[in-house]
Amino acid sequence: MKKSLLTVFSLLLSPLALAQPPQGGQPRSMADAFMMQLDTNKDGKVSKAEFIAPYEKRFAEMDKNGDGSVDRAEIEAVEKAMRERMEQMRRQQGPAGRK
Repeated sequence: MKKSLLTVFSLLLSPLALAQPPQGGQPRSMADAFMMQLDTNKDGKVSKAEFIAPYEKRFAEMDKNGDGSVDRAEIEAVEKAMRERMEQMRRQQGPAGRK
């Protein structure tokens, strides 16, 4: 159960973790990365709407039937897809990339 909660938590956090590196080079700090990724209107501040937008998008992706909630089957489908992506990445790395 603990592992499942961790998986769901990581799925919800993944919008930021999986975001493409910001244009214009690498950020110098976590604060720079935060602002570059979330301050979409570039006003120097991150509004609540800007902060929540990636999570709302991820939730919508998880809510396959569009009923406004995520049920166990939908979470399990996301978890399965994530496991498959991770396995594919491991295969691409080959034996040298594994520990």
